[in-house]
Amino acid sequence: MVLVAVLLIVIGALAWRWKTKVGFPLSARLVIVQWVGLGLGVVVFLASMAVIVPPGQAGVVVLFGTVRDQALPAGLHFINPFSQVVEMEVRTRNYTMTNVAEEGQKRGDDSIAVISSDGLTVKLDCTIFYALQQAKVAKIYSEIGPDVEDKILRSEIRASLRDAAANLLATELYTSKRQAFVDQVTKTLKASFEHRGITMEQVLLRNVLLPDQITKAINDKIAADQDAQKMAFVLQKEKQEAERKRIEAEGQARAQQIVSQSLTPQIIEYQRIQALRDIGAKGNLIITPMGGATPMIQVPAKK
Repeated sequence: MVLVAVLLIVIGALAWRWKTKVGFPLSARLVIVQWVGLGLGVVVFLASMAVIVPPGQAGVVVLFGTVRDQALPAGLHFINPFSQVVEMEVRTRNYTMTNVAEEGQKRGDDSIAVISSDGLTVKLDCTIFYALQQAKVAKIYSEIGPDVEDKILRSEIRASLRDAAANLLATELYTSKRQAFVDQVTKTLKASFEHRGITMEQVLLRNVLLPDQITKAINDKIAADQDAQKMAFVLQKEKQEAERKRIEAEGQARAQQIVSQSLTPQIIEYQRIQALRDIGAKGNLIITPMGGATPMIQVPAKK
């Protein structure tokens, strides 16, 4: 745009100079060319000085190979028309390294292979959230360039994961020490990124892929634990049932003891007489021998 502005101004200046050397009506036409050229040239020149930096971006100003120390924040700015503005994103971004196709920045298996303290190779899937610090964007562009992910992030992520995993067993990465492992990696990456002008916000350990033999051993242990819990439940239930039966038997024995203690000869004789009386009330013939022998009951035939 600067070249177009200069060309228009030159045309306007030439028209202003030539109009005094030619007669009418050509001089009148050159006056129009003069003002149009100068006016458009000034407008284009001013427009070439205006730069709009979009939201979430920072503008790095480069003039003849020299990078300005301060980057431009989002908004409208007027700069040297011969300067170039390189936009760099300062929003929070994520970078994923995984073995799942189409989920990470790289296609195919991009997981990180680490070696645990017991010598096993474990594959890790991870995602980090980071942002470029606006105050250091110009330094990042000058020292690293716009491609921060391939030049810095990938190598730092791999190194931090491998160093942290070297102190843990493969099974610990999968179970008890997983959060401690993530915390260690987060601490390492924050320190490494900070002096480069990058803010590391969060590390997510998406998946831990153990060797097949370890996965089988873990699954077998889980199954054994579940069987043990099931057996403990069955034994507890049987113990409770046995306790219930014991209490029930004790209750029945106690009831029988109470009844037996309350049955005196007088009560038994009284209940015997009452029973015979009920039988006789139904029209039956009862012969009661002397001495308390068993009575004989004659039931009349039905007519």
